[in-house]
Amino acid sequence: MRMVQFNLITGFLGSGKTTLLSNLLKELAPTKRIAVIQNEFAPTGVDGKELKQDNAGFELIEINNGSVFCVCQLNNFTRTMQTLINDHQPEIIFLEASGLADPISVVELLQTPELKDQVTLDKIISLVDGPNFFRGLSGLVRFKHQLMIADAVILNKTDLLEEGHDKIEAAIKEMNPYAQIFPTEYAKVDWESLVIDETSKGKAAERYVGQESEGRPDELKAVVLRTHDAISKGSLMAFVDELKTDCPRIKGFVNLNDGKIVLIHSVFDQVEMKEVNNYAGPSEIIAFGHDLVLTTLRKTFVKFQQVKCC
Repeated sequence: MRMVQFNLITGFLGSGKTTLLSNLLKELAPTKRIAVIQNEFAPTGVDGKELKQDNAGFELIEINNGSVFCVCQLNNFTRTMQTLINDHQPEIIFLEASGLADPISVVELLQTPELKDQVTLDKIISLVDGPNFFRGLSGLVRFKHQLMIADAVILNKTDLLEEGHDKIEAAIKEMNPYAQIFPTEYAKVDWESLVIDETSKGKAAERYVGQESEGRPDELKAVVLRTHDAISKGSLMAFVDELKTDCPRIKGFVNLNDGKIVLIHSVFDQVEMKEVNNYAGPSEIIAFGHDLVLTTLRKTFVKFQQVKCC
């Protein structure tokens, strides 16, 4: 039996994982059978919808409401992988892990009796949001774990760095001397460049075999707001501005009151909004925050939705 290549893509919230995956699909999907598993801590996922908007020719499966590295999702992940392999026979599988996932146990994850003879771990790729690297590093242990096991680290958003990236690269190398580092803008790196040197491939992750992943993080909560109420572009920006101090990550599809639909991404102080044409459904916004609850998120949205703003 031919082994399926399994590639793990990690990175803290908003680092550019979906953008990288979209770039790689455009390169690989025309000639390879590709399957993508997207994992989200929230009960729903925005990234899969975004990926389908811009790409075709691949199989997509979503595993939501928890990390695949948690014990609670292990059986679900194993069944999903078996079904995916049997039904679609992919050559390459990409797992886009939740930004809050702790992938330190990825080697053991693929060594279960059900998977070890079907899947081989090819590459572990971790993305870094350059401008917010040290802010993220000072927070969650799981962010460090993502870097500590990586074969390749994509240092993304270098165009937004004011002082270069030497200090960031030095910090990465201190945590993981085996990783190749790729400075990029918009996660643009071709697949051939990511072919890992066989002498160092897998060595970073092997150091932590036997270490258990952390469970669901208590520090941040993912809350999903769905609403059929439209909002103006200006009011939407005001809504995000009010939340972003306590919510390091906000993303979602939003129906504007002029009939347009936008995809919004907020990472700490950076906010990006782009118009989309092939989304149908209610507005769906996922916010990651400290002590965030749905009632607060909804009240804040309604407050700005009712404001007359350009």
